[in-house]
Amino acid sequence: MRQYRYFLVFICAALIVFGLAAYPAAARTSSAPAVFFVDTDIGVDDAVAIAWLMEQPRAEILGFTTVAGNTSNEHAARNLLTLFAAAERQYPVTIGASAPLELPATRTGALIHGPDGLWFNQNPTIDIGGLPGDAPAALAAAAAANPDLTIIALGPLTNIALAVQQYPAEMAGVRLVALGGARHGGNSTPVAEFNIYADPHALEVVLAGGMQLELVTLDAFDQVQVDVEKFPARLAQRGGAVGQLLAPALSGYFAVQQAAGPVKAAAIPDVAAVFYALYPQYGEARSALIDVVTVDDVTRGQTIIGLDIADRVPMIADDAELSALADQAFLPGFDLNAALFAILVREPDNAQVILDVHERTIVRQLERALTR
Repeated sequence: MRQYRYFLVFICAALIVFGLAAYPAAARTSSAPAVFFVDTDIGVDDAVAIAWLMEQPRAEILGFTTVAGNTSNEHAARNLLTLFAAAERQYPVTIGASAPLELPATRTGALIHGPDGLWFNQNPTIDIGGLPGDAPAALAAAAAANPDLTIIALGPLTNIALAVQQYPAEMAGVRLVALGGARHGGNSTPVAEFNIYADPHALEVVLAGGMQLELVTLDAFDQVQVDVEKFPARLAQRGGAVGQLLAPALSGYFAVQQAAGPVKAAAIPDVAAVFYALYPQYGEARSALIDVVTVDDVTRGQTIIGLDIADRVPMIADDAELSALADQAFLPGFDLNAALFAILVREPDNAQVILDVHERTIVRQLERALTR
């Protein structure tokens, strides 16, 4: 009976430690205006996502920062201004990091998004010479001035990490919805999603930085798929100037994905992140302990996502500690539950993960907004 009481205490404590982190995401379902700042390596899917976000009456967008990822940080700035011109909108843009924190930059994004990030649909005459270049300061200023700010990160987390390092007080507690990571598989390597592969050290900094991280993973964003023929055609026919810009870019983007064989539908990953940021009820958030591989080998950028006790314990304790625990497990009077709990409390959950989204609703609303 005594062991049973201990077990109940253990379970209750674990729920408190690991369950409360789920509350912030679940609570954001009101219709009040939402304030956003977007950090992006804008390629084709980013452009579609941002075009949708600009059409949402509830979304107040304060500004944008650019980061190297799908394309260079400067191409990203021109792509943003190209998109704004088509949409007849204006927002502040700050050019951000041109390379990851520590590892060599990947340039493989050009294979998916073309050398300019928009499959030659960027306006190359746009002058970006006058744009500011201190992205961490821009992010921190927006956070300090707007207590309810949500930062949406659509590319590698380099700018966010630099802001956390340089302005820890301003960034602490800020909601960050980031596209990246995977529980199962990858799209850059067999185990790594592209944004985290591009700068794994940045995720490591952010995880330790005290932000309210909500990670929209490949498991979720790969579900948001559109018809590779019909969607670009509808954009071209009914999407106005923005549709005329996005349709040929999407055709190039989809053509690459069909290189290995014809596909009827393909994912637009960044759309999942902006939808979830504005409407978290479109996703299913779970509290998690996340670790990331930062070594530059085939495992670079792999995210290890612990969702239950069986996942978390070996992420925190090494084999030597667990072997010692196993040696004691059958000794009279040894409290295994208490020992496991002592391990778990050393590293509380550090993020929310979104592994599933309501893809049909998202795709339907995306098409409705961009093809009126």
